[in-house]
Amino acid sequence: MRLQPPVVRPVPGSRVDASGPHAPPRTAVVTGAASGLGRALADALVDDGWTVACVDLPDAIDRWQADSPPPPDRVLRLGLDVRDAAGWQALHDRLRDEWQSLDLLVNAAGVGATGEVGTLPESQWRRVIDTNLVGTALGCETFLPWLRAARRRSHVVNVASIAAVLAPPSMAAYAASKAGVVALSEAIAAECPRRRPGVTIVCPGFFRSGLLDSWHFTSAVEKQEAERRMAVTWWTSERVARRVLRAIHVNHRYVVVGLTARWLWRLKRLAPRITTALVRGIYRRLR
Repeated sequence: MRLQPPVVRPVPGSRVDASGPHAPPRTAVVTGAASGLGRALADALVDDGWTVACVDLPDAIDRWQADSPPPPDRVLRLGLDVRDAAGWQALHDRLRDEWQSLDLLVNAAGVGATGEVGTLPESQWRRVIDTNLVGTALGCETFLPWLRAARRRSHVVNVASIAAVLAPPSMAAYAASKAGVVALSEAIAAECPRRRPGVTIVCPGFFRSGLLDSWHFTSAVEKQEAERRMAVTWWTSERVARRVLRAIHVNHRYVVVGLTARWLWRLKRLAPRITTALVRGIYRRLR
C-alpha cells in the first residue's frame, strides 16, 4: 500500500516547503529491522520510497550486511542496542545532521521469555523488561521532540503484543513488558495535541517471525507449543506489516492482529474473569 505519492529530492542546499510536491522523501527509524516484523516494515517503507534508518544489534546488522546486497543510498543499516541511552542519542545526533526531518519512529525490537513467576531468573526479567519496555521508552524519549516539531504529519508505532492484555500463564515477564509499552504509548497519545505525532500500538497474536530465535524457554513444553503455533499461523511478518502501514495511513490507535487475538481482546474488556478462566484452562491442558 502506498502511503504517499512519489516525491522528488530537492536540489542540495535549497530550502523547500516540507509539505509541498517537492518535499524531501519521508524518513523513518525502525528498530529490530534485521529480522521479523521490523525487517518487513523497513522493506515495505523502502519499497514505498521512504528513507529508512534500519536499526538492530550490531551482530544482527553485520549478518544482514554479509547475507544481502548493499542497500540503496537512502537506507542506513546501523548497529544499536536499544537499551543503550547513549547509543540512542548518538543515532539522533547523526540523523539530525543528515536529515531535514523525521516522519516515523517504529519501535519493533523485542525479546521474550517464558517461565512461571518463581522460576524465571532475574537476568531474564531484566533482559525482557529492559529491551521491550525501556528500549521503547528510550527511543520515544530521544526522538519525540523531533517528531513533534515536524511540519508534516508524523507518527510513532510501538509494537506490543496481545499478551499485554491477556497476560498468559508462564509469560509474566513478556506480558508485563508489553503492557508497559501499551501504557507508555497511551500516555504519549494523551500528551500530544492535534495528534502530532500520531500513535499506533500493535498487538499481534502469533505470527511467523524471528522472535523465537531470541526467546528463553524454561520448559520443553513451552517451546514445543510456541513452535507449533508459529508453524500453523496464517499470519506472516509481511502481512502484519501491511496491516500496520494501513493503520499509520488512517491514524488508528490499535492494531490487533489475528482472529483469535481480536476475539480475546474484546472478551477481556467485556468479561475479564471469564477470559482469565479460559486462558487458565488452555494452559492447564498444555501442561
